[in-house]
Amino acid sequence: MKAVWNILIGVLLGLLSAGLLLLVVSPPRGQAVTLSAQPTAAGLVVYVSGAVHASGVYTLHYSSRVQDALQAAGGARPDAYLGSLNLAAPLRDGQHIFVPLAYDTPTPTLERAAVTLTPTPTASPFINVNYATQAELESLPGIGAVLAKRIIAYRTRYGFFNSLQDLLKVYGIKPQTLQLIEPYVSFEIIP
Repeated sequence: MKAVWNILIGVLLGLLSAGLLLLVVSPPRGQAVTLSAQPTAAGLVVYVSGAVHASGVYTLHYSSRVQDALQAAGGARPDAYLGSLNLAAPLRDGQHIFVPLAYDTPTPTLERAAVTLTPTPTASPFINVNYATQAELESLPGIGAVLAKRIIAYRTRYGFFNSLQDLLKVYGIKPQTLQLIEPYVSFEIIP
């Protein structure tokens, strides 16, 4: 019996020493994990275009306002219409700020029987798509009664439009339509 115990202890010691030898001699597996600091956001990224001196994408501080974005773009050009913008509005990450040109927008000429409406300048040269009536939307080039109804229905169901590109979500509006209406529309959200 003592011989059996000696054999078992010898086998165990042999296995233990072989395992220890294998652990010491074998090369390390994998690569060491290096931890890096969490990336910190540099600020809000906004796109400024239209009647500014330097259109482009700008990174601004989180507490920045529309006025700060215009300054980053070199300021508004002399022919800019700032009345459609809320210069004190806080910026959102990814926001597009379009500064329109200042000019009078004629109302469409309608000829029916002997009645003729001639173009007259409006108080504001832009139609705010977020609040416009069907008649106002129909006065835009390329927007008829059907598209005007679809714009209002979409706005009612999904909320306000933030940019010109959001209008592409309305069925029937194509990029060519956006090119036609871009000089005439604004997207200001009035609280």
